[in-house]
Amino acid sequence: GHTAIMPKRKVTAISSPEGTTFPPLMDKGVDVLDGLVMHKEAIDELFENELISFIQTQCERGRIGDLNKPTYLRTSGARSQGNNREMIMYGGFFDFNRARPGKRGLVPPFPPILERLVDHLISNNYLSEEVRPDSCIINQYDKGDCIPPHVDHQSYYRPISTLSLLGEEPMLVGTTFRTVKSSTWVPTCGKSVPLPRRSLLVLGGNSGDVAKHCISACKGKRISITLRKQPPPDWKPAESE
Repeated sequence: GHTAIMPKRKVTAISSPEGTTFPPLMDKGVDVLDGLVMHKEAIDELFENELISFIQTQCERGRIGDLNKPTYLRTSGARSQGNNREMIMYGGFFDFNRARPGKRGLVPPFPPILERLVDHLISNNYLSEEVRPDSCIINQYDKGDCIPPHVDHQSYYRPISTLSLLGEEPMLVGTTFRTVKSSTWVPTCGKSVPLPRRSLLVLGGNSGDVAKHCISACKGKRISITLRKQPPPDWKPAESE
């Protein structure tokens, strides 16, 4: 081909924004994995370490009561079944009890390190400026922690994206799951997608709208940064909610 006349440039994983897509998985005539894209090595190790250090410091502050609720939350109570996942929110409050966006102004804006992350993801074409994320949930998982099958609230713009740090666990994406044991699921119509460290999984199209996603009980420590563009400030939930 014509590759000889192309200017020489260092080829790294970061220079290919296309990412990996997934073969169709049909359920009732709908491809439930449509719009699912995996970008490996979306950030470098240096930035990963910086993010881990920032997040662990914030979690330590949260544990000693140095961060106001609901910026820092820890799952607890009967519903969490030994699940001690820690969460930090920026940009927009997500009301876990109602599973929808909550009141504006309850959590701080993105700190500079998260703005840098979003700028990086957009400038590398992993995400588009039109749906620039302005809300973020950081989850710190320990061994045994999980997040049950759910679809993100329809008021959030698609795609939703998740950056994985510190450890590798699979995310299950699909329409139906079977519970194998407490906090552990297998997709009966879906796919188990490994999430390597530093990877960005983008849930667009049907994968973000039709499919549910979950993380079964983790084998070890893992951190995820989930980025979403929230509905406009005047958004109100539907009466049916």
